[in-house]
Amino acid sequence: MKPPLLWEPKPKDFTNAFLESKAAEPNGPNINELTSGPKSVLHESLCILGRCLPPTEPAGRETGLVVGYVQSGKTMSFETVIALARDNGYGLVIVLAGTKNTLRSQSEDRLKKDLGLVNGSDHWHHFSNPTKKLRSKIEGRIDDWSKKHSRKSLLVTVLKHGGNLDKLTEVLGSVNLTEVPTLIVDDESDQASLNTNASRIRTNRVPATAMSTTYERILGLRDVLPHHSYLQYTATPQANLLLAQTDLLNPSFSELVTPGDAYTGGYAFFKGAAGLTVDIPPGDVPTAQTPLKSPPKSLLSALRCFLLVAAQHALTRDRKSLKPKDRNRSMMVHPAAATASHKVYKGWVERAYRSLKKMIGDEHTTKPAAVAAIFQSEYASLSKTHPGIKPLGDLIEAMVEDVFTDLDHAEVNSTPEANEVDWTATRYWILIGGANLDRGYTVEGLCITYMPRALGGSPAADTLQQRARFFGYKKSYLGLCRVFLQAGVRQAFTEYIEHEDFIREALEKHRGKPLRDWRRDFILTQMLRPTRLNVIGLGTRRVLVDEWMVPRVLHRDAAAVAVNHKLLDDVENHWSAGFTRVNAATIPQLAPAKGQSPNDLIEAVPLKTVLDDFLLKVEVKDPGDAEEHGAMLVALGSLLAKDPSLKVDVYLMNNLKAGYRSRVGTGSLAASHPWAPINQYFSASANSVNDKSFFTPDRLSLQLRRFNLGHHLNRADLADIRNVAWYALRVPKRFGKDLLVEARG
Repeated sequence: MKPPLLWEPKPKDFTNAFLESKAAEPNGPNINELTSGPKSVLHESLCILGRCLPPTEPAGRETGLVVGYVQSGKTMSFETVIALARDNGYGLVIVLAGTKNTLRSQSEDRLKKDLGLVNGSDHWHHFSNPTKKLRSKIEGRIDDWSKKHSRKSLLVTVLKHGGNLDKLTEVLGSVNLTEVPTLIVDDESDQASLNTNASRIRTNRVPATAMSTTYERILGLRDVLPHHSYLQYTATPQANLLLAQTDLLNPSFSELVTPGDAYTGGYAFFKGAAGLTVDIPPGDVPTAQTPLKSPPKSLLSALRCFLLVAAQHALTRDRKSLKPKDRNRSMMVHPAAATASHKVYKGWVERAYRSLKKMIGDEHTTKPAAVAAIFQSEYASLSKTHPGIKPLGDLIEAMVEDVFTDLDHAEVNSTPEANEVDWTATRYWILIGGANLDRGYTVEGLCITYMPRALGGSPAADTLQQRARFFGYKKSYLGLCRVFLQAGVRQAFTEYIEHEDFIREALEKHRGKPLRDWRRDFILTQMLRPTRLNVIGLGTRRVLVDEWMVPRVLHRDAAAVAVNHKLLDDVENHWSAGFTRVNAATIPQLAPAKGQSPNDLIEAVPLKTVLDDFLLKVEVKDPGDAEEHGAMLVALGSLLAKDPSLKVDVYLMNNLKAGYRSRVGTGSLAASHPWAPINQYFSASANSVNDKSFFTPDRLSLQLRRFNLGHHLNRADLADIRNVAWYALRVPKRFGKDLLVEARG
């Protein structure tokens, strides 16, 4: 395994039994999918645990980041890691199971079922949100495990809340855990766990020791565990990756969770087959200025879609098995965070459903054509993306006989009126809610999503992605899925896909290696921030890679100046010999009034060559310049990946003879300081053809040149820094990338 693991755990009896039980579940993958190949759950879990502290070491701590897709199997991954930990000598496992009781209950119930805790276990002692009343019992169980009087490890599930974590820390702090290897799994680790004072620490608005409550409690819990590994699980790692290098939760390694073949994520919905997304018209979204008195037409269309899809399920589901696979179909209505809107939408859905149910029940036999006409538009749409859909008449019959008698709805939020969803109680569900239907919540058989929720003023990419409950293992019925959302939200999801892939590709290349050495550069569009700003501990700024990019302080380091001088000589010789070099006067719009141009052009140098020979080698020592240079490299790398044939026109300004530029003072540096930036890069001559004119409109253009620098305007004879290599890159608008990059310092 590369890079090498710290140790090599082995799957033993409990892990094997766990995987076999998952394969036997109605919706479970087969055992071969779970255990065979480098991207199987078992292999990836062995790598994850193998990067944690070996159980044989006496003490220490390790922190890792595990990244999956939304609804892709992260729970299955950490359950397998937990099973392996138990088999390989970990005595205590702690699961931080969400920030809301609904999510904690869902996670805890699944752990109890999957790990065999429901009717007692020969392998685990389970404690949920333990308090000091359980101290004696926990101490006894730990003592039994330590003395090998018991084969049972301890599993603790706890709400990720300051008070609950305090109580757990108090209990475990009074127990001798010196030789008890411990695993902490932080589910949805980018939520609540991170220090929300990070941004204020970075900008010196609060002391460096300032901590938010949950963050401080997690650190306190870790401090009472002499030997532990802390695994951060998330589908949206932006916040984790933007932690300051000194942050105590900063991960030291990363691993990925690979989804199975049946997974359908962002590409399937936003870049795959057309027709899976439906724009909600602006007039269908109620606002304070334009409230709606009746349900919008798009909501009614979504409801009709759901009834058709539920009827298709009723006609095609397995009716013979006592535990049939894929037993649920559901619709989710996700209007906004405010619970008041949930009641409005719930009322609309209830009234519309009752009306449809009564009318169809009364008229499907007496007026079949009229009933069919109500569903004709939605049926035609579904037929295009799922050609195997049953005839419309059969679907309406199934609605009456099956769906209407087996459908329920629930409000899922933090209000007293909210409902617990028992997926086994009925097959068809309509859920209405906000934040509780975001992060970590699993909606079984979700096929229709109605999400009029807007992006907001400055949406975070990770928060947006967590709303995508419609991702998941839906390949078999993907054509029957629909996502109704505003056009701007659809566009944001589409843009996010590129960002998500960039992060995963970078993590894949860095798999298992120290994350402290990795620059956190993210491709993001103007529409999205990477995450909520208060947890960003790195200095970041937005850099627009578009039009001309020109560094200002390439003279900052004398050694770098010497390296870059030789580099410029090398590329001039190499590219002039390998590609066509002409005088710029051969291009009509660049020709001077008389004679030859002082500038030459090397035409159509492959972008990969420009990167390999120059842009990846040039030394950029100024932090501000380095940010922009890094952003430029990331953008060009992305462009090259999409189109390896891209070319660059290289302009040798003044044929690399040194021109003169003056330095300019700043708020902190006088013009005489050797690190002061140059006053201007482009010449400001009155001639209509000046430096800024030398580019090829539809191609990447690179200007190379040399400058002598001084701090006196128009006094080349007083230059005090000489022969500094310089460049300027022009990126046409069609190639522009907006990037958030880590500050270099």
